[in-house]
Amino acid sequence: MASRRQGQRGAMLIAFAILLILVLGFVGLALDVGQVIGRKTELQNLADNAAMAAAAELVGTPEGLLAAVDKAKHSAADRSAWRRRMEGAVLSDASIRFASAPDAPASAWHAAGSVPDPATALFVRVDTQANDPSLGRVATAFLGAWSPALRTLDTGARAVAGHTSLRLMPLAICALSSSAASPRTNAALLPAVELLEYGFRRGVAYNLLKLNPHGPGAEHFVLNPLGQPGVVGSSLQVSDASVLPFVCSGMVLYPRIGSAQVHVHRPFPATMWPAFNARFNQHAGSGCDPVVAPPDTNIRAYPNTAANWWMTNTPDAPSALSTGNPLLSVADPESNATPPSVGSYGPLWSFARAVKYSSPKPAGGYLPFATSDWPKLYPATPAAPAAKSNYPTDKSPYLTPAYQTAPTSNTGVAQRRLLHIPLLACPVPAGSDVLAQVRGIGRFFMTAPASNGVLSAEFDGLAAEGTLAGPAELLQ
Repeated sequence: MASRRQGQRGAMLIAFAILLILVLGFVGLALDVGQVIGRKTELQNLADNAAMAAAAELVGTPEGLLAAVDKAKHSAADRSAWRRRMEGAVLSDASIRFASAPDAPASAWHAAGSVPDPATALFVRVDTQANDPSLGRVATAFLGAWSPALRTLDTGARAVAGHTSLRLMPLAICALSSSAASPRTNAALLPAVELLEYGFRRGVAYNLLKLNPHGPGAEHFVLNPLGQPGVVGSSLQVSDASVLPFVCSGMVLYPRIGSAQVHVHRPFPATMWPAFNARFNQHAGSGCDPVVAPPDTNIRAYPNTAANWWMTNTPDAPSALSTGNPLLSVADPESNATPPSVGSYGPLWSFARAVKYSSPKPAGGYLPFATSDWPKLYPATPAAPAAKSNYPTDKSPYLTPAYQTAPTSNTGVAQRRLLHIPLLACPVPAGSDVLAQVRGIGRFFMTAPASNGVLSAEFDGLAAEGTLAGPAELLQ
């Protein structure tokens, strides 16, 4: 009996020893695997943060690409979760690449200095496995005891970020001319001449729903906010229900338009005008929610009959009146043979000033005219509109407290009244749904709330597409 008990005790010791070895093995394996998983999580956080930091700098220029690389490196060095937040990581140029699409093939991702066209580099990829030196190498304890090849394991992470939208209204209108910059001759102003940008005058408000440089009938279009450049999308994409949220937000889901043609639908729906007025804190009946369509910080409408109004006259409407064949603003014809009435010009210079033409464009921007030039710029009968002495000297009325009204109940966002409008090469081909060429993007400041058939907005020059990129998004 004693020898049997000793044999059982010995068998139990052997079984315990084997079990202990297995348990220790699993514990060691868990520790090694845990280290690898932890390192991979740290690297994913690092890559995500670096990609987002870089994407915010992508504006379609070589300088933007260099800034993106710099931001990615600073993010990894300063704000990463690397090594339990005890130290930053050093990202090398080899780990930062740029492409025109988030799912571009490997051969289409380029270093900042090798991008074929910076205007198309809208997405950035941060791949830690391509980094030099390696960031994902983990020394193992148990696995290394099994095999020298397992003494170190390598892991990594990849993140892709970029812009998938543009701060562009899904309303398109005709460019009034084919030239991005041309002189407007006015004998009274010589030798100075006024700058025209695709035929528009800075500082003049237009009814964007009543223009057509090729006929007496208004032309305006829906820019398909969900389509792809060069493709005519489905009718559902340009339906009122689909377009309304994009009018509210002032965004379209295009990463880039460039020189491609876009799907436009004519006409822009007459019932959509209330959506523009969310910018004036008028959300009731607009179909817009204040969270995604906040008001401007200044919702005061111009013109205004208050004593401190900056003009000597009260305009007939919040924009220059449109008339004639072609259908243009009364401010557009260069001939002064039949000057319009003094009130026909609408409010002047509420956001922008007229500027002097110069070729090439001065490095510091075009020089503005003075308010004393109004009688020469805007001849009228019986007298030209004139600016009062209280017109601001250092800023626009929009930015001056005397001409501001803050919204109530909802938080305002500065310059929400500024609309970015595609300017099309007209005449646009016949048909309700066609492809059209975008000549440029105009900046238009809403002078007053819209109404049926009236969208009054003052021209403030052209906007580069790269500056209108929507918020950076983490895509992969």
